Amino acid sequence: MKIMPSSGSYKTFCDITTAYRLASVITQALKQGIIEITGVSGNTKTEILAVSGMQTQEGDRFLSLLVNVGILEMYADRFYLSQFSRKYLCKRNETNQLDVLEFEQILVDKWANLDSVLQHGQGTVVSDQTDSAYKKRLILFQKAMHGAAVIRSNELWDALPCLPEKGVIIDIGAGDGTYLKVFLKRFPYWRAIACDLQDVVAEITDDSITTHACNLIDPQEKEQLVSKYGNSASIVLLSNVTHCYSPLENAAIMELTSELVRDDGMVIVHDFFSDGNCFGALYDAHMMLNTYNGRTYSFDEAFRMLNAAGFGHTNLIELQSYSHAILAAKQPFNILDTDPAFMLRLQALSSGFFEAEIINPADISIEPWVKAKCQYGCMFYGRKWSCPPHSMGADDFKELLGCYTKAIVVAGQPPLKQFQQNLLELEKHAFLQGFKKALVFTGGPCCWCDNCNDDCCTCPEKRRPSLESCGCDVFALAEACRISMKPIKNSDDFVQYIGLLLVE
Repeated sequence: MKIMPSSGSYKTFCDITTAYRLASVITQALKQGIIEITGVSGNTKTEILAVSGMQTQEGDRFLSLLVNVGILEMYADRFYLSQFSRKYLCKRNETNQLDVLEFEQILVDKWANLDSVLQHGQGTVVSDQTDSAYKKRLILFQKAMHGAAVIRSNELWDALPCLPEKGVIIDIGAGDGTYLKVFLKRFPYWRAIACDLQDVVAEITDDSITTHACNLIDPQEKEQLVSKYGNSASIVLLSNVTHCYSPLENAAIMELTSELVRDDGMVIVHDFFSDGNCFGALYDAHMMLNTYNGRTYSFDEAFRMLNAAGFGHTNLIELQSYSHAILAAKQPFNILDTDPAFMLRLQALSSGFFEAEIINPADISIEPWVKAKCQYGCMFYGRKWSCPPHSMGADDFKELLGCYTKAIVVAGQPPLKQFQQNLLELEKHAFLQGFKKALVFTGGPCCWCDNCNDDCCTCPEKRRPSLESCGCDVFALAEACRISMKPIKNSDDFVQYIGLLLVE
């Protein structure tokens, strides 16, 4: 979760400091065998207590806890697995994440070394392991990655537009081949090639996947890979690869990718990114603690690496569970025609706004009471050229919204002049990107002049109407975008502004 600038809630603080308790509860539910005992058909309290061996009083309280946190559900006198538990905690379900949970226990201990890493540098606490310890950890790691890949591979392939019936896909850093297996279920006539270290690809037993052992940072092995598969791939997949390597190593990997992909093909960089969300930022610390030089990269850093390797056409897809996919090609390619509004959202987040969400303009609430609040209660009514009665009215605003199919709601903070300047720059950026109808609406009164000229506006090129002046229910708009907003009660409460960019 991300702590929003507007969040002064003690509930948020409690959620963060006690998050480990819920993780411990899930771990114990599995350790006590409650998930398996409950099963798909449910079970009684008496049977669960008897089979698990828990004490009656303590077990009763623990089962009640599991119901309250959503791990179990209770109907009549029987306990059942919740949908969440059936999907992620039940061993017989293909999407279970049991190995991920087991591997996470190792990682929890590593976070205790964060102070040492910060004081002495990355790699100082990554200790050498015996062969047997390495193999044991590798097996568990591969199982955990498989569990995550089952979910994430479906997210990735669901997000792509239609592909040709036939082609060649090369998965660099393929792991156990899960991404390719899921891909081949959708596109059975494609040729799939899995590339990874020898002891990794040795575990792939699917006959429909060709394996090629290769160390990505070994020049000779890379040369052998290119001599065999150079200029043959319609798709090269780099999933969870870039965060394992340094910028210099990634540059070499991108060059390798460029040699493998056809001129009309594309590369997919599927990963976590430091400015994608809070998970990506936390994952960077995870790599800092667990690798010698691994790290997450920003979107701009990834784009620059791809551009340097000859991939001049890029676009971005946001997936459901924190990861992103960058699609890149050497030539313009129709598969890259994803929603350009998403790129504007990323631009907004990098332009000084702490939140940005895409919304359908038709969902923007316009209410008569908002105009009344402006007229009766606002000191700027009739005094600013951007405010009523000079500004656009609710009817005109509603008619204007009908000319657009996309809007981006942004949230920012004082100073107001900087917020409004950022909005103008965002509008300009959108216009230069081809959105000829780009238009922003601000929050708060116009701030370009201390006092408005009586005859006319002296800054018409900068003046934009406020959302409130057009009858927009800003609180409802923020709520629709999951942006926390509430009236200011105390002088030291966090102040935030809501703005709107209309694009078509």
